Amino acid sequence: MWDDFISRQIKRTNRNLFLCGTVVLTILALLLAASWRDAYNYVFGPFPIQSTELVSIWGPDAPKRYFLKVEGEKSLPTGMGQLEEGSNTKLRTSIVALVVNKRLLLVNTPTDSHQLQFTGILTAVPVEVSNGVIHKWETDSPNLKGAFLPFMLDASGFRTKGDNLLVAAAGAGFGVLGLILVAIAIRRKMQPESHPLLTQLAKYGSLQDVRMRIDTEMRGEDGGEKFGAMQITTNWLIHAAAYKTNVMATRDVVWAYPKVTKHYHSGIPTGKSYSAIIRDSKGQSVEISGKKDSVPKLLESLQRRMPWVLVGFSKELEALWQKEKPKFFQLIEQRRAKLAPATR
Repeated sequence: MWDDFISRQIKRTNRNLFLCGTVVLTILALLLAASWRDAYNYVFGPFPIQSTELVSIWGPDAPKRYFLKVEGEKSLPTGMGQLEEGSNTKLRTSIVALVVNKRLLLVNTPTDSHQLQFTGILTAVPVEVSNGVIHKWETDSPNLKGAFLPFMLDASGFRTKGDNLLVAAAGAGFGVLGLILVAIAIRRKMQPESHPLLTQLAKYGSLQDVRMRIDTEMRGEDGGEKFGAMQITTNWLIHAAAYKTNVMATRDVVWAYPKVTKHYHSGIPTGKSYSAIIRDSKGQSVEISGKKDSVPKLLESLQRRMPWVLVGFSKELEALWQKEKPKFFQLIEQRRAKLAPATR
């Protein structure tokens, strides 16, 4: 079993991926446990319910199943409803009284008020509806006293409401993310030879030889020069981020430049973040985050160790890098040739 710098990096990133995925799944599980009733109804509802069972429910928060499919015997208009936003006359939904087993169930529905089957969630009866319908009807017809069920059915769209859709999508997304992170960590532990870091190192020659050279340098140079998550030794640049480790050979580094990102909140500047972009001839690119004063020091170190490297950003260099890489590399070779007599 290998016990070198690269092995430790693989173990560290695998552990972090596994822990991150586990934390995501644990948080999601706790949230689902706290709102299990809502999640259960959203996923498995609507549930058909018999009229005898419906009239036995004493409140909207009582049953485990509250996303229901209800069928009545008769539908009576109440004249109440919810207005369209910005309108004083046009109703978005109407409230009907559905006769169910000799009782009256108020239903808030955007559909034809004459239908007898509705799908929705049990909710408390708002005060204005209680005053405008229940109290009024009971006053006008005393024989209706006690006929209304102590809850109403909101059939305006449980699953299609924006907030519910957003919560469901977010929950599903976090669940998938957690499972992917855990699966990646387990697969890399079961098949270490397929780890992307080893694939990356294979570009530099025999894997055993490359690992030995890196480990020897890291030990001999006491971890090299450190800039946050970046470590620089004589022949290697190693960026040990939380979930991924990138390795570059110093001989392959061709371009490095600072990057400043401005942050805004509601159009108001809230600060800046600083980083260095490092690119090599094998197409790799890493971004090293740092403080305002540490990024220039990192670039100075790269220039001192690798004088052929282009340091600084320009639109011309970016155009060459994006569209004419052979010319970019030719420019680097010309710099190497000029520096060769001085560096022998």
